[in-house]
Amino acid sequence: MPMPRILIDARALADSTSGGVNRVAKLWILDQIKNTNPKDCHCVTTGSKPSVEVADFCAKNNLNYLHIKIPNKLWTLLCYFNFTSLILIAEKKLKSPIDLLLLPNLAYTGALYRPYRILVHDLSFIIEPHWFNLRRRLWHKFVNAQERIKNADQIHCVSNQTKSDTIKLLNIPNNQCKLFKFDPKIEVRGSKFEVRPKWFPKSTTRFALLLGGSDPRKNIKTALKAVSLYNIQNPQNHLVPVVLNGKVKYALNELNISRIQAPGFISDAELIWLYQNSTVLLYPSWYEGFGLPLHEASQFNTPIIASSAGALSETAPPNTTLCHPAKINEWVGALVISTQSNLS
Repeated sequence: MPMPRILIDARALADSTSGGVNRVAKLWILDQIKNTNPKDCHCVTTGSKPSVEVADFCAKNNLNYLHIKIPNKLWTLLCYFNFTSLILIAEKKLKSPIDLLLLPNLAYTGALYRPYRILVHDLSFIIEPHWFNLRRRLWHKFVNAQERIKNADQIHCVSNQTKSDTIKLLNIPNNQCKLFKFDPKIEVRGSKFEVRPKWFPKSTTRFALLLGGSDPRKNIKTALKAVSLYNIQNPQNHLVPVVLNGKVKYALNELNISRIQAPGFISDAELIWLYQNSTVLLYPSWYEGFGLPLHEASQFNTPIIASSAGALSETAPPNTTLCHPAKINEWVGALVISTQSNLS
């Protein structure tokens, strides 16, 4: 019996800023093709030029790399108006039909007339659309996200919470959804060394790490308020909040708190330094499908305080302190306990 020919939409792997989506997608792809001959597996990307990261991933795992040289904006229009599709072009280039398509994330693919499996990271775009700006809401609508998930032959979810949300919100049969189990410990950032960020003040020794400054879903306002109250109550052990992944979009003058803002994208080596040297990681998200950064931080023994919402109560690493995302006093109390061992 011939082995199935598998097409992998690898564009999620090409986006180095996609964080956990990128890293979990790689694990899922390798899990799905583990019983397949690598020669029958083809990673495909679109854009003006091939992706170095996808090419490296393919070379490392003996997979084929197929690049469709069409600018992504033009590709979006062609797919939206059904002028082309990922499968159609791939089959023409390979001169052979595709048996299965793997979608590690939502994207414009055009018509899907072959069996496909999809990995669902979370359903935040359905649960609270206002967490996304107008452009992102329109993107989810035009990519036909809900139908794309519902019509998959198999739906794989990164947590039981995400699986439950998918079944409930999209009215999916239980047997159509599967839990994708993976070990987050092996997906720590790739760099094996640390580099102190040049933008980080040398005078700062005690700091709280906050992720997702520009993302309303990450709810860092709760973390900033908690740090502000903590500093008022513990002036001798002052903490400086360090905000990563976007600027804070709301006024915080009333908090009387100074903060350090990371200048956009930072390298893995810089992030490792921040994990290793931070007093605590604060992660007060309103909703998470998994929460991979918690597992990254835990590998450097960083104290973690996280939200009890979404999947985090299920997926957070051991010794994580969980707090309600809206109850500031819980976070202040947790900060007092978590920072005691790090007092200088």
